[in-house]
Amino acid sequence: MVAPTAPSVAVLVTPDAPFRQQAPGADGKIAFVAPKVGEARLKNGLRVLTVERHELPIVSVRLVVTMGAGDVPDAKPGLMSFLGASLEQGTKKRDALKISDDFEAIGAHHGAWLDWDSSGVFVRVLAERLDAALELVADVALSPTFPEAEVERLRARRLSAIQAEKSSPEQILHNTVAASLFGRAHPYGHNIVGEEADVKKITRADLVKTYDRMFVPANAALVIVGDVTPAALLPKLEPTFGAWKAKPGAAALARRSPKAPAKAATKQRLVFVDKPGAQSQIQLVRPGVAHSVKDREAYVVANSILGGMFSSRINMNLREKNAYTYGARSHFSMRHGAGAFGVGAAVHAEKTGPAIQEVLNELDALKKDGPTAEELALAKESLRLAMPGRFESTNEVANAVADLVVYDLPLDDYEKRPARIEAVTADDVKRVANEYFAKESMTVVVVGGKVNVMPQLEPLQLGPADERDAYGNPISPEKK
Repeated sequence: MVAPTAPSVAVLVTPDAPFRQQAPGADGKIAFVAPKVGEARLKNGLRVLTVERHELPIVSVRLVVTMGAGDVPDAKPGLMSFLGASLEQGTKKRDALKISDDFEAIGAHHGAWLDWDSSGVFVRVLAERLDAALELVADVALSPTFPEAEVERLRARRLSAIQAEKSSPEQILHNTVAASLFGRAHPYGHNIVGEEADVKKITRADLVKTYDRMFVPANAALVIVGDVTPAALLPKLEPTFGAWKAKPGAAALARRSPKAPAKAATKQRLVFVDKPGAQSQIQLVRPGVAHSVKDREAYVVANSILGGMFSSRINMNLREKNAYTYGARSHFSMRHGAGAFGVGAAVHAEKTGPAIQEVLNELDALKKDGPTAEELALAKESLRLAMPGRFESTNEVANAVADLVVYDLPLDDYEKRPARIEAVTADDVKRVANEYFAKESMTVVVVGGKVNVMPQLEPLQLGPADERDAYGNPISPEKK
């Protein structure tokens, strides 16, 4: 018996051509076109910023209040975050379930927020449902009632979440950095959600009083991006947002940017939280700069070179060279007030000491020698090429425009930003490094197993350990 032969298969061969012999070259720098922002005022003075994008029938709306948890220094810890979470829990016309149902009925993506620098309500919806969405946003943002039952339900959820976070090394690190760097007297010295004792003390009266003084037209702006035209849009806003007035007898809060934190340490300091595990969380921190710092792009470029991009010095060292971590980064937390500068990673527990030493070495090297020409060019190019990604969707554009409002920036700031990035020099980066990357100014915060990790830290001569609990509070000597 003869075995059957396999059927022949026709193979198409594309003839070679000269143009395939060489990869196409780049066409030069990609032009970035910033969105054009229109501006108007309603009769009550409320600022309205619009960006027209007619490619898709979608609209994103942000009612932005230019104050957040860091701008009311005398507020109870956790109160401001609680306020933001309470906005969608009931109004004069709707209870929490009705609010959710009505947003769902128009296919809207919606929510409320309150972060360190801002607060408000947002929605994204099809353009044909915009009128209904605007009415809902106005109701939620301008007429919340903070029902007692919803306040208690939210309190229970928050207490449960805080309990769960006690076991999170990342959250413990966050708490400890804030408390050890800023201190409890500073707004930034607390977890924005607060501790259990803080959340238990918050009352409905606290929420009402703070809302009445904070949510006023003078502190707010309306950002609308998408398939809209200002001429047709503005008349729709007057009956709701244009009729908004400050509550009689409630003195409006003025933004008070937090005072500068204590000066950076003159020698290294060790803060330690005992949390055994396969990894240690490490963060080297010091006071940073506010968002309003004059030459902000110099700080952004310097940070990119140190730890703000994948090919940064810190990531290449700790991840690629030494395999201590999956990723390491640095950051300037630029808020209304001066936030923190930090650099760190989650590292293998047995490599905690060596990882910290490598970070100290990289800080020292950039401070002494400055960046190479290649590093500087790559950092600037990376930042420039990342800018279009901030403006892809209507939500992203609305967020970017809201930032202009929150940080008191001119409407053409994004248009001019690439040129400011390009103007940063190696001397600018070295100046930032000398001022903020000095290793002796760093507080070294470690969350890890004391028995395994502490012996690794002794050769680094960081000084005696300031031991803290999961909230960042100092531990008394008898409990150590």
